Amino acid sequence: MDNEEETTTEVPNEEKMELNVDEIIERYVGSFGLPQLLQVVLVSFAWVFDSQNTLVTIFTDAQPSGWRCKTSADPSLSSSWCMNNTASGGGGNKGQSAGHVCGLAAGSWEWIGGNSATTIAEWDLICHRKFLAAIPTSLFFIGSIFGCAFYGRLADAWLGRKKTLLLACILTSTTTFLTSFSPNIWVYSLLRFANGFARSGNGICCLVLSTEVVGRKWRGQVGQYGFFFFTAGFLSLPFIAYPTRTQWRYLYRIISLPPLVYTFLLVPLVSESPRWLLVRGKNKEALEVLQKFAGWNGKKLPDNIELIIPSQATTGTGNEGGKNENIWTTRWAAKRMITMMLFGFGVGFVYYGIQLNAENLNFNLYLTVIINAAMEIPAVFTNRRLLSSLSAISAGVSCLLCIIFSAASSTTSSWPQLTIEAIGFMAAAIAFNVSYIYCVELFPTNVRNFAVSMLRQSLMLGASLSPLLVVVGRLSPSLSFAVFGALAIVSGTLSVWLPETKNAPLYETLKQQEEEEELKRRRLMQNTVL
Repeated sequence: MDNEEETTTEVPNEEKMELNVDEIIERYVGSFGLPQLLQVVLVSFAWVFDSQNTLVTIFTDAQPSGWRCKTSADPSLSSSWCMNNTASGGGGNKGQSAGHVCGLAAGSWEWIGGNSATTIAEWDLICHRKFLAAIPTSLFFIGSIFGCAFYGRLADAWLGRKKTLLLACILTSTTTFLTSFSPNIWVYSLLRFANGFARSGNGICCLVLSTEVVGRKWRGQVGQYGFFFFTAGFLSLPFIAYPTRTQWRYLYRIISLPPLVYTFLLVPLVSESPRWLLVRGKNKEALEVLQKFAGWNGKKLPDNIELIIPSQATTGTGNEGGKNENIWTTRWAAKRMITMMLFGFGVGFVYYGIQLNAENLNFNLYLTVIINAAMEIPAVFTNRRLLSSLSAISAGVSCLLCIIFSAASSTTSSWPQLTIEAIGFMAAAIAFNVSYIYCVELFPTNVRNFAVSMLRQSLMLGASLSPLLVVVGRLSPSLSFAVFGALAIVSGTLSVWLPETKNAPLYETLKQQEEEEELKRRRLMQNTVL
């Protein structure tokens, strides 16, 4: 009994080590070991089907490769105009062949590959109906905008990162499968909106779950590793689309399976973010996650460690208990968020626009997509701000150069045009990928998911307008490249106004970050004076 009393009196007197998550990871868990690698890989698999669902319309909504006159015993269905232009109609120039059929009698011609090859062929989205072809993809990205706001709030304030990812995967699989049964363009567009809403939670949660469990020097690399999986999904599409090139519905059914399998086999193995658990007041659970990671790395957390609890509790928009602290009422945070959103709008427009615009190149669509996907493999970078700016500007210059080759090779395949387009796409992909990592590092834990969701909304807003330009590009490829180039260059100048974040710590609250950054500025000024 006496021994028990002595024990109970000694524990409270034991000196506690008050550390934040960054300090525990750096000192006792390890910056990047086997458990963090497994977490990153498990989480990043979701990028594969996120990419597939986003870019599937490159094939399902593509303009058919050409048309031909029907051979019919009925002379009324075979006009002399059609017979005289059969060669040009089947020659593979998409813009010319689609325009030529507008003057033909219904039933006198047919699409090469059949009416079920793409949505444009099945629902006659040509001539006076050509702009209807842009609606499904635009609504997909608009759905992503609403989904980003929904999932950002859900992941920060209620469910956490892991459960939100689980929900997003289930909804993605369901909406993708239902899309394959669309009876017309309007139902198809509605289901694409729902699919965009559903899949938007994947990217937000994947990025945050990956970067919040590693040391600061690994955050950039880990974030980029996730985009390798996005590229893998992009690269897989031509190989799935080619065997199903005569049935666009089959392509949707095939890509609806990976998220369902992932939900039941891999998501249960993912650990919740210890940072989110801490900010939500679940200190014990946060320490258990960190202890598990340390154990897998062959280490052990000291028994007297106590996680530092941020003075302000959290909600998704940053509303703090009694102090109403949030991004929009915190001046420095609002400026950063607005700048990132403007940058994201331009990058999203160009990044997705170049991909969707692949059909307007004078080259084989499947080979073009494979080359673009290979060029998207992100480069290892050293400077967030400088690279994001230079990449966006480089993408813009490449788009402008494509105008020259677009005019010079209007009827034949052009390797120079494809090469420059691929270089421009690689630059746009780097800017796109860096923007996510940059946003994670610019904002603290209690609003990080919200900030990333706002960036993602801006990216999707830009992307939602790009399909309209792609439709215009079927008539004038030079105009589409000119707009992409100009907007990319403008966007590239915006990130110059943001601070560098390489090797900067991840803060827990807005107040903490403001105080720490102000202290750093003062020290820098003092050192400069000295």
